[in-house]
Amino acid sequence: MEPLRYEKHYEAQDARVTVDFVTDFGQYHAARWQNELEMIYILNGTATIILDGESFTVVQGEFIVIDSNHIYDIQCKKSFMQIRVHVDKEFLAARAGVPDGEGWIGRAYQCRREELVAEQIEPFLQICNLFKELVPLYVSEPAGYRLRTESIVLDILYRLVQHFSFPLYESDIMEQSKDQKRVRGILDYIEEHYAEPISLSMIAGEFGLSREYFSRLFHQTLGTTFSEHVNRVRISHFYHDLVSGDTPVMILLEKNGLTNYKLFIRTFKEIYGYSPRMIRKMVLSS
Repeated sequence: MEPLRYEKHYEAQDARVTVDFVTDFGQYHAARWQNELEMIYILNGTATIILDGESFTVVQGEFIVIDSNHIYDIQCKKSFMQIRVHVDKEFLAARAGVPDGEGWIGRAYQCRREELVAEQIEPFLQICNLFKELVPLYVSEPAGYRLRTESIVLDILYRLVQHFSFPLYESDIMEQSKDQKRVRGILDYIEEHYAEPISLSMIAGEFGLSREYFSRLFHQTLGTTFSEHVNRVRISHFYHDLVSGDTPVMILLEKNGLTNYKLFIRTFKEIYGYSPRMIRKMVLSS
């Protein structure tokens, strides 16, 4: 069985800009640290995105921008299609222009439908229309489609810089706090060791923190508990294995460190809307 996700992947500008056309029966990515700028355009379905603890809904025909150095997770309970563009921040910074004034350190990007002001509505709709132009290129692959894909994405980035970015100066932001660096390290550690037994005491000790401080820091930053997050990370990896092959469910549970079956099945249905058996049945019949 071929994996359903990432039907087409295109790298432009020496892999510093990537375009993914994604389709699946459901999607969940547990909270993670964003290292580059990402744009998500919804072709079909609805996505719920929690960005820095705040929830946003993105519907068909809309997009959202997720800047680097932020924590976010994404969930789509039902079938969906998306276009996802990832942009290396150094690549973008080198082409976005330098604002006037000393102490400039870069640009920040923010574009969420709920927060648009009047003068941003038209540029927002223009970018939505540009995303739509990528679809027939994806479907038919005419001669030169890669050139056209790249030119459209660069046009989107130009409008993003013009209307949805603002300069950052040294005086505007403080150096990344010690707690932020810790959380980033904690998320990376969990992603690397999710299939292994991980206790709160063990990971708190790994980062030189008390259980109480670790629990408080984790919940304040992600809005969820450590155990809930680890369980959801494991389930997201389980789901990828489930739709990418025919390995028995019980083997996949063990592979991904899922030992509490009742908790697993309840959480899986909350995230994806169906049981693992139903998901696999839909995959096989597609």
